[in-house]
Amino acid sequence: MPDNAQFAKHFGWSPNPRAVDEVLSQLRHPLFGPAAHSIKSSGEGRVVLLYKFVEDLIGDYNVRTQAIGDCVAFGAAAAVDAVKATEIVLKKEPESWIAPTATEPIYAASRVEIGGGQLGNGDGSYGAWAARAVKEYGTLVMQKYEDVDLSSYSGKRAKKWGAPRGGVPDHLEPIMREHPIRTVSMVMTYEEVRDSIANGYAVTIASACGFNYTRDDEGFLKPYDEWPHQMCIIGVDDAHSRPGVLIQNSWGPYWVNGPKRHGQPDGSFWCDADVLERRILREQDSWAFGDYEGFPPKKLDLRII
Repeated sequence: MPDNAQFAKHFGWSPNPRAVDEVLSQLRHPLFGPAAHSIKSSGEGRVVLLYKFVEDLIGDYNVRTQAIGDCVAFGAAAAVDAVKATEIVLKKEPESWIAPTATEPIYAASRVEIGGGQLGNGDGSYGAWAARAVKEYGTLVMQKYEDVDLSSYSGKRAKKWGAPRGGVPDHLEPIMREHPIRTVSMVMTYEEVRDSIANGYAVTIASACGFNYTRDDEGFLKPYDEWPHQMCIIGVDDAHSRPGVLIQNSWGPYWVNGPKRHGQPDGSFWCDADVLERRILREQDSWAFGDYEGFPPKKLDLRII
């Protein structure tokens, strides 16, 4: 089993109840349960795999690898991708998929524009700040923007932009604001997460709960040690005799091994419902993302000249 020290540079979260309370106070629908009463129990007994919609659009799931402690941005970006892919494929929204969501702008916005640079030059951020960042400042995709090429992830760029005097470059902010996540709410129970996923709302999870590195015969990992870390839930299986959620990590495809289910992406694992609730959601920094403001479809001129 790998030592957790091997991944220590990829940890980038710590609890901050004050930051969470501040974000909650600014949201119209701060808690998922009361806000989503109309879809309560809609995920009961269902299997919903949001990553399949990403695969439908790009052919394979985009398994990412961090270079620094920017896990909060990776978890948020994975949630944004799942939401926008689901809206395009399943809900038939009139939007186009351009590219996966860039992590560096989310990281910068969470630390600087939202956090005011108070975290200094170290790595990391908070789930609540990332949730607020994608709602208030929006998102960018992995493509070239004038003098900034975001088509490939750069840990150095994330570090620079996340520094106290960094932040999202001013000329990119107007573009970023065109593509926000409009709905962000805290989830506090497995049932809320289940119903959220069942309705196309991906969930970011931030906690100190760590796991082992070998999936069991049913694809689950057991809790092990501590990971001050954020990841993303991209699937739920409430029909199985062992209800649980599928968690996508951002340590690349090979950090975990063992059996899979439902054709899950590399680098992912199943987590038992009770573990999710007892060890992760209790930290109160897990967020449902929904309603992505996407790119209008291109109007192609198909006339033969």
